[in-house]
Amino acid sequence: MRQSLISLSALLLFSICISCGSAPKISKKALDNRIAVLEEENKNLNKEIQVMKFQIRDLSNNLPRPVKDNSGRPTPPKKEQLATNTATIEFDNTSYDFGSIGAGASVSHTFKFKNTGNFPLKITNAKGSCGCTVLKWPKEAIEPGQQGSILVTFNSKGKKGHQHKSVTITANTIPATTRVYIKATIKE
Repeated sequence: MRQSLISLSALLLFSICISCGSAPKISKKALDNRIAVLEEENKNLNKEIQVMKFQIRDLSNNLPRPVKDNSGRPTPPKKEQLATNTATIEFDNTSYDFGSIGAGASVSHTFKFKNTGNFPLKITNAKGSCGCTVLKWPKEAIEPGQQGSILVTFNSKGKKGHQHKSVTITANTIPATTRVYIKATIKE
């Protein structure tokens, strides 16, 4: 159903552009490729939504419950209480520059972090800004005060010049996402 709506929307937009005479001719193959890209982006967004739903459920289950006052009415939790049940991720460094590297070279860097909160830290996803960046992160929870690391491997194949990539880490923290960055200059 969703695929049909996406295809129909793309064809409608295409026909409007053609009827106005303002759009260049687009082949059916190019249009099909664009639809495939949009469908893949839609799948990724749906995965991210599922991760966020899990995080919301997890966070809401760990929020302090309201306490009843003398009148029997519940009182909302105090700001200090809300801060007691959170995981916090703190990186030693949030960016790393590989400097100049040869074309086609693959380089790696380990970003070290610490859970400075008082609740176990669980990384649910880590994603690079492009397919040239591969990540490895701990699947187990990092206890308060403990350290962990994320290995970022950058493949420069097909890249030229200065490169700046981001890595988005999704965890049970507030805010739920944190970014670290890598840079490199590709020598030809």
